[in-house]
Amino acid sequence: MDGRAAQRDWHLLFVVGLTVLALFLLPFGHGVFVPLAILALVGMGLVATYPATLWRERWMRWALVLLLALWLPQVFALTVAVDFDRALRTALTYPLFAMAIIPILWVARRRELTNALLYVVLALAVFWSLDGILQFLAGSNIVGYPYDGRRIDGLFHPTLRMGVVLAHLLPFVLEASRRLAASNRLAALLPLVVVIAILLSGSRAGMLAAAVTLLVYGVFLVGFYRLRARMVFALVVALILGVAGALWASPETRDRLAVISGMAAFSVEGLDQATANRGTIWLASWRVIEDEPLRGVGVRGVEPVAKERGYADGAFSHTHLYLLDVWVSTGLVGLAAYLMALLGVLLALWRHAVGSGAHIPLFVMAGIAIFSALNPLNAHWTVYSSYTAAVLWLVLAVALAPLFHTPGRSAPDPPGP
Repeated sequence: MDGRAAQRDWHLLFVVGLTVLALFLLPFGHGVFVPLAILALVGMGLVATYPATLWRERWMRWALVLLLALWLPQVFALTVAVDFDRALRTALTYPLFAMAIIPILWVARRRELTNALLYVVLALAVFWSLDGILQFLAGSNIVGYPYDGRRIDGLFHPTLRMGVVLAHLLPFVLEASRRLAASNRLAALLPLVVVIAILLSGSRAGMLAAAVTLLVYGVFLVGFYRLRARMVFALVVALILGVAGALWASPETRDRLAVISGMAAFSVEGLDQATANRGTIWLASWRVIEDEPLRGVGVRGVEPVAKERGYADGAFSHTHLYLLDVWVSTGLVGLAAYLMALLGVLLALWRHAVGSGAHIPLFVMAGIAIFSALNPLNAHWTVYSSYTAAVLWLVLAVALAPLFHTPGRSAPDPPGP
């Protein structure tokens, strides 16, 4: 019995260690794929060994449903793929990212990992944010990456992913800070550090995602915990002062926000001004959709088709809007599968949150995080890039793992690791 317990402890440390390593490596580009590849191999082994048990677990099943909804339409779209080689590579590798989270969800069935995962995410997000703020104030971050005078990128240098990644992790930062604030009220200010870093990153898509998260989570906190007016006032004032201070210190960020007013013109030119030329890309993608609404043109196919048909003059790598990205790549079938799976998991979270008592914050956190990661109006990355998949499935892992210890457990533990 002691030997089996020791083996399980080893499995726990191995899986949790690799998951934490993957989160830690998010700023370093392709480095995140190494621990995810190892976890994917373990995940495929679990799927091959315990398929029925995995499917009976409610939250494991929803993770697999999301995978099927995002992946199978890619496979079907191969028959019409314009860039077949790239579409095939994406279809072959995409499931590996979902397989990578199976081990952490498997371990979470037996062990309570909520605090461990949330506090790791909080620590990393605050560290990355402080590093980025240092870059803004001192001209370089802790490893010497310079501030370009417009947008901070911190440890994510030379990419500009930091704001979006932090925005996707913000729901976990908020919940972890709430838990810490029970013993130290100053912990309630930790999310402000992350919000300031998102602002200084200059990512308007990240700012929008963060604003939605703060609004929904804030309304929930006030309603669920019936916070005193004095506490709510103090938190709102702290947020306003922090945001105002960041905007005062960074004229570049103010300028990036000011151009959003161009959207009021309701023209392609106004959209381009407000969204870094995304208006032209959205229009070109929509014209391709009008030509091929049912089947799409395959993953990675929109740019060559748009240029060939004269819908776009310049080069672009993707549509910069998840809704259009899925539709133009996999057709109406793919779009319907994506939207139905997202709506399904959100409804499942709502249904099981009702009556779950003290566990309701975990369901709210999970719902906000999953919606933020899969929001059809996300205007930053492409659904089908490797890095997007890495962030998405890590967010799903941290969101779903705590739910295995909430009321309504759906499957008993099987024998095995």
